[in-house]
Amino acid sequence: GNGKKRWIIDENSPDPSQTEDLDQDGACNYHARHDSDDTYGPPRASVWQIWCGVEWVDAVLHLDLVSNYTFDDGMDVSNALKLRSYFKTCKQKEYLNNLQFEYQGVIKLRGYFKKSCQQKEYMNNLQFEYQGVTASGSPYYKSVSSDEYMYYDPHCSGNVSGSARWVLDSDCPSLTALSDLDGDGNCSYHARVKSKDGSAPPKGSMWKVDCGGGEWKDMWVALVRLPMTTTSVTATSTTATSTTYKADGDGSKPKALLRNGAAGPQPHLFLPLLGLLALLLSGRQ
Repeated sequence: GNGKKRWIIDENSPDPSQTEDLDQDGACNYHARHDSDDTYGPPRASVWQIWCGVEWVDAVLHLDLVSNYTFDDGMDVSNALKLRSYFKTCKQKEYLNNLQFEYQGVIKLRGYFKKSCQQKEYMNNLQFEYQGVTASGSPYYKSVSSDEYMYYDPHCSGNVSGSARWVLDSDCPSLTALSDLDGDGNCSYHARVKSKDGSAPPKGSMWKVDCGGGEWKDMWVALVRLPMTTTSVTATSTTATSTTYKADGDGSKPKALLRNGAAGPQPHLFLPLLGLLALLLSGRQ
């Protein structure tokens, strides 16, 4: 298709085997859209076009980092994105307010290890697939080709005075522990980057990398979100082409997904199941 790429709020789950028109409706039917070439993540604050039954209206949507877990020392773990808007110009979509979304997909690691840290050169281009969430609610990932993991550890040694961080490790993290997720009583791993954001590892940041012999080096590591290889609802292995965020309903709110797509004809449906997904749709506008 020749439509624009965009982030979309939709009631339909995407077909992960498609490269465009992922909801397979032959048109661009959804609740809201924001044009963007950035497939790594939706904008944290931006103007979206929202379908209000008879017309499109502009509204500012915020996606705030939120915490679903607080440790005894008072530290919060930010592990989701919460949609926030007043929807003053579109009362019909007020139910979207306060929905929370978690990232699900595949992350490709890019770092220039060959020159400065050859011991870790094998890590370059590793692809990490979403596995689920740990006890604090943060996502964790496993390499699709080896036993390497990426996860968020609020206190890597078990000492509450330690700094929260994203970790690259050969040990699988515990899904029940709230700190020291590899259970070694120490902060032993391949690499780390300190972060208060437990919702997703940083897109690009300076990591501390263990290069052997007790030497830690600062290295820039980029993380590229690839077409996802798990479905947005069941996380069952499949072929896919979109970055996806998922929101679970709590009985009073609908489930939701987040996608990136392109414009097209826009009649809209109002159903209890939402989608906020990252996909490429064909169409116009």
